[in-house]
Amino acid sequence: MAYSTSTKSSPGTRLIGRLHGAPSQSERSFWRLLFRTSVMAGVLHAAFILLFYALDVTALTLVNIGSVLLYALICVLLSRSGARFYAFGLLIFEIQTHAVLASYLIGWDAGFHYYAIIAIPIITLANYDSQRTKGAAITGLITLMVATDALLRDTAPIHVLPGYILDALHFINLTGLLTILALIVAFYSRLITHTEHKLRKLATTDPLTGLLNRRSMIEIWQLELATQRRSGNPLSLILCDIDNFKKVNDTHGHEVGDRVLRAVSNTLSKGIRQSDHVARWGGEEFLILMIGAPIGKAEQLAHQLRTAIGQLVVP
Repeated sequence: MAYSTSTKSSPGTRLIGRLHGAPSQSERSFWRLLFRTSVMAGVLHAAFILLFYALDVTALTLVNIGSVLLYALICVLLSRSGARFYAFGLLIFEIQTHAVLASYLIGWDAGFHYYAIIAIPIITLANYDSQRTKGAAITGLITLMVATDALLRDTAPIHVLPGYILDALHFINLTGLLTILALIVAFYSRLITHTEHKLRKLATTDPLTGLLNRRSMIEIWQLELATQRRSGNPLSLILCDIDNFKKVNDTHGHEVGDRVLRAVSNTLSKGIRQSDHVARWGGEEFLILMIGAPIGKAEQLAHQLRTAIGQLVVP
């Protein structure tokens, strides 16, 4: 039935180059994650400034002041696309350095070494082109963590704090680590779900009209046909195309032709029942699958749609 209507580079260089260009959704999400993590870390270190000042641990007070300033710089760099790579390096440096210094100054039992673990998932999720670079960085971090454990776990701290203070710091730091890891997992779980939804939509719909594409309609058709053979309920198909569509493209250009296709698609989508399916079958062809509809009902709907489309005015 016819309807009428009117050169090679290093991984680091490649990463920087990508940051200067248009970032992907995963890249934008990654940098947002780092920004939020840096803000949380800065606030936490600001609280530690007050704590260690009250405990008269001058060295760690100064270390945390430096950490807050460094996290402020990291946040500034993360807000500039061309500087994010350097912010990433500073973040990893701060995490590891702070963990080692705090463990050295007040002892292993305070639990500051836990934060070194955060660097591993951050590097794993980073948008590096080279898995070899990631592997080397993670191996280096693991080596550093094991060496720090071997050297400092049984070493007397520079500043001896009361046992209840060490216990409180231990549980605060453990809670902080687990909270940050949970946020990272939740953030990327949501990103993966969103990405899967987008990929599924891209695989099943026509990008111009938003209707089902041919492949998706065939799959639905086969499933409904199998159901119909068991139940005996009728199925009806309406195949339609736009008359003189080539003339529209030749006369007014493909942009206007796209508007016509979107206008017709919108009319078809609004005109069918909730149980029906409509797809872009070809260039200007559309297919409607009506579930449980006899031929008479399909003919009635076809005439209604033809009338509605015939009244369209496309700029």
